[in-house]
Amino acid sequence: MKPWIDTAISTLLRVGVVLSVAIITVGMAITFAKHPDSFSSRPAAGAHFPNTISEVVAGVRRGSGEEIVAAGLLVLIATPVARVALSIVIFVIERDRLYLAITTAVLVILMIAFAIGRGAS
Repeated sequence: MKPWIDTAISTLLRVGVVLSVAIITVGMAITFAKHPDSFSSRPAAGAHFPNTISEVVAGVRRGSGEEIVAAGLLVLIATPVARVALSIVIFVIERDRLYLAITTAVLVILMIAFAIGRGAS
């Protein structure tokens, strides 16, 4: 494997993880600043955690700490998926048809799994 490929993949993974940790940290700080009792109490009865991306986006716009944490978790989940997508681009550039086909199949399987998981919720 060429050095630029290793650098591109490792940079993507590092940026994804660091970005998600930063987002989660900000969300936790906002949550605990707005609700200091969160350290010692259980969620209120009827508390709602976002279940869709649109709910997360709406909560982030409102500045809700819980939704910001959820956004950080979504970034963390998206990081390896982005790595698979980057690998497809790399295999196209390298003209490696076998690994392009395999990696494309992996990405399709991931997308199907996300769609099935979304439909089940």
